[in-house]
Amino acid sequence: MSTLIAEPMNIVWLKRDLRTRDHAAFEAAETKGIPYLAVYLFEPSILAHPDTSDRHLQFVYHSILDINTSLKSKSSGSVLMLYGEALEIFSELSSRFDIQHVFSYQESGTQITWDRDRSVAELLKSRSIVWTEFQRDGVKRGIKNRDNWDKHWFATMHAPQVQNTFKHLKETDITADLRQYHLPEAFLDRISGYTARFQPSGESKAHEYLRSFAHERGKDYVNYISRPEESRRSCMRISPYLAWGNLSVKQVYQFIRTHPNTATRKRAHQAALTRVKWRDHFIQKFEVECEYEHTCINRGYESLERGNDPEFLEAWKQGRTGFPMIDACMRCLQATGWINFRMRAI
Repeated sequence: MSTLIAEPMNIVWLKRDLRTRDHAAFEAAETKGIPYLAVYLFEPSILAHPDTSDRHLQFVYHSILDINTSLKSKSSGSVLMLYGEALEIFSELSSRFDIQHVFSYQESGTQITWDRDRSVAELLKSRSIVWTEFQRDGVKRGIKNRDNWDKHWFATMHAPQVQNTFKHLKETDITADLRQYHLPEAFLDRISGYTARFQPSGESKAHEYLRSFAHERGKDYVNYISRPEESRRSCMRISPYLAWGNLSVKQVYQFIRTHPNTATRKRAHQAALTRVKWRDHFIQKFEVECEYEHTCINRGYESLERGNDPEFLEAWKQGRTGFPMIDACMRCLQATGWINFRMRAI
């Protein structure tokens, strides 16, 4: 039977916000002035979902290792990685510890993550634990349409960044209590490797890519954006860092907008920022019309007859369709983890 540890404690639940800077959830936990634990949960039900790949998990795992390396110089704490369903883990944590608050960012995910969050919210409410979720980037939850959304987005991008400190993040002695949620050895073997052909993960590398784009690579952004080979260097190459929150969109927007080179590369840098805004625009569209997960955006396509030949699908996945451009794109994606957005559109 669990024994409640009376000392109050808070939790920062990391999801797609794997960074230490411009992080509202960490800042809120610090403001409370009591010890808090930062956790990332590898949830079996979500890992088994069709939109999850080992490449994602490897990127996440190494991003967290990068965070913990950074935290060594800032605090005595680190991010604790746990393996298990969120509802079960939060039930266990709230049974063992006097948890006051949970802080996290909102997640614009699929139905499975939405249902997970609703279940966790009900559990925390039943145990008088306050869960505060912060807006992620420029995506506003709960609106019925995108009227005036542009104004809201620009206001968010111009707001000051959070200046994070980590005085109250502690290396809490709870790992023995949570032994059943340690990362399984076989799972750790799957996610600990990460090929050098892919972009390196983590917050520190994210800022390196952002700096190199603004300093040098971005000068040819507009000219080479549609060229498969040249775009590998001239494009921003920050999409995975935005996807997993190694960078916030605000950090990207403010860094490029205020960079000295923007004065002489206005067209290139503005084009890049426009695409960063498009990214939030389409996430916002999904927030408002989340049926896109299972229904075509253009409803007319729903009436089309379509087959589902496993052999054809596998040929497409392996780059063996016989259409040279399609196959080249897929093989490049498999080998390097990246193709530019024109090739993705194809």
